[in-house]
Amino acid sequence: MIAWEKALSSDRRMRALTGLDGRGFLELEKRLTPVLEGELATRTREGEVRQRAAGGGRRGVLPTVRHKLWFILFYLKAYPTQDVMGHFFGLSQPQVCARIGQLLPLLQMVLAVELPARRGRELREVMEHLPEIKEVLIDGTERPLARPQHRGRRDHYYSKRRRRTTVKNVVVMGGGRVLLLTRTAPGRRHDKSEADRVRMRLNAGTRVLGDLGFKGYQAGKALVCTPVRRRPGRRLHWRHREFNRTLASERVPIEHTLASIKRLGILRQTLRARRKGMADDVMLIGCGLYNFRETLRTTRVK
Repeated sequence: MIAWEKALSSDRRMRALTGLDGRGFLELEKRLTPVLEGELATRTREGEVRQRAAGGGRRGVLPTVRHKLWFILFYLKAYPTQDVMGHFFGLSQPQVCARIGQLLPLLQMVLAVELPARRGRELREVMEHLPEIKEVLIDGTERPLARPQHRGRRDHYYSKRRRRTTVKNVVVMGGGRVLLLTRTAPGRRHDKSEADRVRMRLNAGTRVLGDLGFKGYQAGKALVCTPVRRRPGRRLHWRHREFNRTLASERVPIEHTLASIKRLGILRQTLRARRKGMADDVMLIGCGLYNFRETLRTTRVK
């Protein structure tokens, strides 16, 4: 097994292997311990209701909460094949698949406080508790998907922009945190169409900054700012160019946020998993881990 004891002594090595520094890893371990112990006390590893007390039988290769957290974070960050994971952790490929299916929902449960809203109504409730946020940034992001064998599914997920099969999400951020994440959709869909699905309704006095993909988008009474589009065969007025340049500079934080979310290899590499809902779950967990890191950073500064 990969030695986590040596990795904990170096924040750089921890970020390379798990996406978190040592402090973040230990804090997440504290949150995971009661959740995992409660789950194992009532259900077996296969998800069945336990008939006898936990602790009987042979000792597994992931005996402690720290081992399990190390396993699932390493999988999300490095995203090796399950055969490679099995070689590193002393498990067979089916055992690796079973552990991933068990630990991913628990990790999502632990990060529940950090997870973004999924609908416009939830976002509005969040914004009511954050009156200091007067400006939010919105952008779409795509992730590569393994090419489906079925021709209909290939056409359904093919993105002409990326020239390959992808899945898409629209992200809204404000105050340095991811506030909303739309459901994962096929890459062929338009950013504005996916944003319309969540019915985001914000109050007057709030600005929404988007790119050209959100031209004509409406978010309730909020002011939506998008770049001025150049007409074919004509040049933009210098004032319009200056406006586009200023808007692009104000939208830089969401580009950095998306890059930080995709620190996880499973969000950056081609998604091979075929488990139902896996593409949406890992993106949600990636946003939750980003917000978790931001929470630790702000508390450390204070």
